[in-house]
Amino acid sequence: MKTTVRLCLAAVFLGACVVLCVCSVTKDAGAASDGVAATNGLAGVDFDFTRMSATMAAAYSYRLGASPQEFAGKTLRISGVLLTRVDEKDGKRYFACMTGNPGGCACCSPGGVLEFEPKASYRWPADFPGVESRITVSGVLKMVEMEDAGQVFSVPRLFDAEILSR
Repeated sequence: MKTTVRLCLAAVFLGACVVLCVCSVTKDAGAASDGVAATNGLAGVDFDFTRMSATMAAAYSYRLGASPQEFAGKTLRISGVLLTRVDEKDGKRYFACMTGNPGGCACCSPGGVLEFEPKASYRWPADFPGVESRITVSGVLKMVEMEDAGQVFSVPRLFDAEILSR
């Protein structure tokens, strides 16, 4: 009997937390309907993850991962760790910002890895901070079609990205 009561109380508490989180995200999304989120820290930035609370940033990061097309065409500003790699097939250098807990991994921390293409004026490595440095990146999110092992899928990527060391 005590176990059942505890489980019911835990379920009610968890349900209330989910409702609060969803209401909070919905409220912020409503504020963004005019193209500028309530969390806007810079003119022209639709979603400024750097000015959100940790809870809100985690909620928006989840939304970005689950429904990236919802953010397509919007300007995002995020902070994290600079990552880069060179594709062995085409020799192109790719850049990404790992958000969330810098001491953890992208799969386990709230956030993830978001690829970006820097502004054309940036030259590697002269105009970049060191790899795994803390950075803030802002750019326009677009969906890019990728192919891997015969499968075609869309991934989000920031374009014309401005990079700031933190």
